[in-house]
Amino acid sequence: MKNVARNFLRALGITIFIGIFISHDFRTSLGNLLAPVFDPVYSDIGVLYTVMILSVITAGYSTLIQKLTVDHKKLKEIQKRVMEFQKEYNDAVKKNNKEKLKRLESEREEVMKLQSQLMSMQFDPMFYTVIVTIPIFMWMYKISTLNPVVTVPFAGEIHVGQFYLIFPWWVWWYMFNSIAFGQIVRKVLKVGI
Repeated sequence: MKNVARNFLRALGITIFIGIFISHDFRTSLGNLLAPVFDPVYSDIGVLYTVMILSVITAGYSTLIQKLTVDHKKLKEIQKRVMEFQKEYNDAVKKNNKEKLKRLESEREEVMKLQSQLMSMQFDPMFYTVIVTIPIFMWMYKISTLNPVVTVPFAGEIHVGQFYLIFPWWVWWYMFNSIAFGQIVRKVLKVGI
């Protein structure tokens, strides 16, 4: 039953991720899905603080998902084992140690299975997080098209949808807050420590 739920959530995450690239209507629908919850917040406190709150919420649930779905002790053990194997293998190749290479070749299949397990452990939380994060992003995108203006230090008034480098301003603001608050939440929940 656990595998069925995990596979369903993976498929849902992948579907949402692909859907936003394929269909404008799908993106709009995802944004509208959260409108009843976040539109009143946006109306009361504006885009600057709403995006900040959403980044804090995202940092919280993504860290919690990672804490609940990843065995960090096992993850570190696998990473250590894979790195040791790669170092030993590279050393044997450099020294052209055929005997050691032959021995390592027999271990290679086991290490490849460990690498596969490692990738799965790292990607599973991402699929679960995408299910909630993409609708939030689509809502924020929808709000940015309403032409909200914010006053920021060193730049004065700017439109939140204005591009800086490759992203609109609101994405940079979201990432800044998400990283900052994410570090705090990770320390509080002791994730990855």
